[in-house]
Amino acid sequence: MRQGVIIASLIGSFLVFALTIDLFDTLFMFVLFGIIPGRVEPLSANQMLLIYAVASLGTIAYALRGRITLLVRLLAPVARQHSRAS
Repeated sequence: MRQGVIIASLIGSFLVFALTIDLFDTLFMFVLFGIIPGRVEPLSANQMLLIYAVASLGTIAYALRGRITLLVRLLAPVARQHSRAS
């Protein structure tokens, strides 16, 4: 019960802080239009595409990290044999 109260209090504090600094509006404007607070002009389409690509690849790599490590472990002996043969 005590832990639930603490978690609810932390979430409430974060929400009050986020609403005070307009965090949700800022994130919404950045994701949809590339507008960064403090800048006069928005980011170009190419810059936003690069940001979306990096975010997507990071998310995919995080989601598939178990399979990626398994694949690396399976391919490591093959790579060692290939380097010895050269």
